Amino acid sequence: MAGGKTTPRQKMINMMYLVLTALLALNVSKEIIKAFNLIENSLITSTSNIKAKNDMARKAIAKEENESAKAAGKYADEAKKIADQFEKNIDGIKADLEALAEGRKKEPEDMLVKGGVAELVQGDNMEVHANYFLLEKGANRKDGKPWSFAPTGKMRGEAVQAMINGTREDLLKVLDAAIKDPNLGGKDDNGETKKLLQEAKKSLAEKTALIAEDAKKKDEGHGGWVSMYLEHSPLAGVFALLSKYTNDARSLESEITATLAKAVNASDFKFDKLAAVISAPNSAIMQGQTYEADIMLAAYNSKAQMNITANGAAVEIKEGIGKYKATGVTPGEMSYKVNITVPGPGGKTENLVAEAKYSVFPPMAAISADELRVFYVGLENPISVAVAGVDPKNISVSVSAGNLQRRPDGRYNVLFPARTANESIVSVTAKMGDGRVMNMGSQKFKIRNVPKPVFRAGAIAFDKPITLSALQVQSSAVALLENFVYEGVKYTIQSYKFTGIGSRGPKPVNVTGASLAPIKPILSSMRPGEFIMFTEIRAVGPSGPIYLDAASGVLQ
Repeated sequence: MAGGKTTPRQKMINMMYLVLTALLALNVSKEIIKAFNLIENSLITSTSNIKAKNDMARKAIAKEENESAKAAGKYADEAKKIADQFEKNIDGIKADLEALAEGRKKEPEDMLVKGGVAELVQGDNMEVHANYFLLEKGANRKDGKPWSFAPTGKMRGEAVQAMINGTREDLLKVLDAAIKDPNLGGKDDNGETKKLLQEAKKSLAEKTALIAEDAKKKDEGHGGWVSMYLEHSPLAGVFALLSKYTNDARSLESEITATLAKAVNASDFKFDKLAAVISAPNSAIMQGQTYEADIMLAAYNSKAQMNITANGAAVEIKEGIGKYKATGVTPGEMSYKVNITVPGPGGKTENLVAEAKYSVFPPMAAISADELRVFYVGLENPISVAVAGVDPKNISVSVSAGNLQRRPDGRYNVLFPARTANESIVSVTAKMGDGRVMNMGSQKFKIRNVPKPVFRAGAIAFDKPITLSALQVQSSAVALLENFVYEGVKYTIQSYKFTGIGSRGPKPVNVTGASLAPIKPILSSMRPGEFIMFTEIRAVGPSGPIYLDAASGVLQ
């Protein structure tokens, strides 16, 4: 606690502080530590996704062959270099703390997120990181390796705070340089690119979360940002905080890279390459049906002055799109050659050529799923069955698995109260005019369970920091099936457990039903930077009751 000579009174104060610290550590529940680990894993995954997005954006800039793109690519690389160094420093701090606190747990049950990082052995420790950021000295770590993060001239905690704020400034300076560059903000385009860059910098400077400021009015008993966030939090909370700042740095890098990409063509968005495209809804038709195809330029222009022919015959053009039609007469493969004539730069005419094929086939059974070739357990899976030239009353349909139900509109529902197989074959036969029963075809469908929905607090998702004010106005929790092919499939929240994790410890409440009203008294006492967690979420849907994955996030 302190070196040199101390008075009996000071020794007593030091001893009381140690006892208080031990009591605080004992009061950090396992639930909070697990919540911190879930948050840390969520932030690590989010950071990985942002880095992949940034790589794609830089590759897109590199594909542009002009001076503006080269300049934008250079500044995007600078932003990446700054963010890379910041992440390396944060990873070094984590490595030091893991070495000081026995690392992470090894058992499978301690891996709360598959493929993520396990819980810390001493996640509830309140002392080791305080010593590291404020007091720790020495040439080597406990494992004998040199310190990964060893700033000179100041305490580590102060150095971390300075590094966060310095990284923010360095990243924003990248846009300052781009504003002055003659190939970007300084080029002669009526100031459009410069205005875009300046507005982007101002917006990012105001909204970025990559900042570590001391409170204007310090809380009693605390000494600013370092004391509040690095000293008086459990070790697991510090790891979640460090992961949060890595995520903030990569997010700011992403915003800067996206802005630079926009700046490349801020004042010039013109098509300079042409290609002939033939788009047909169907490449095969029955005898007697009409084949249709759209013929257009890839660099589409509704006012393009062009002529189109197909096999030498003129094609009707409407708003820059050629409308080609042909009637199928005899079965077999048909082809046609398209020629597009369009005026080019300087009055030069360009001729573009393309070929397309389609098939004409005789009547046969057509079996189609109204959604996809998948049947879902617990749902009414609609299918349509038709045989050209055969009265629907003379068509018979059967399934190898599941129950078949004929609908009033002539279609069918395939039902699976439970999953007893992995696939079902739909077979069709038809009674012909001469009394013969003919096999008209079959189709194999996969059988799958309806995917598990995700939890939402009203309109609030949990893939990024949550705005406290937005959460407070939400009325009901929902179970959402994202991008599911069937419409109208609903799940209802029956119950959940909510925990608000603030400076005064966790505040849990068990809620029956979907209403968010019971959690609002807890939310009213919380502040940005604190954590929330929904667990034990029970919902009911077409296949009965299920439990949803836990959802957690950081308030902002």
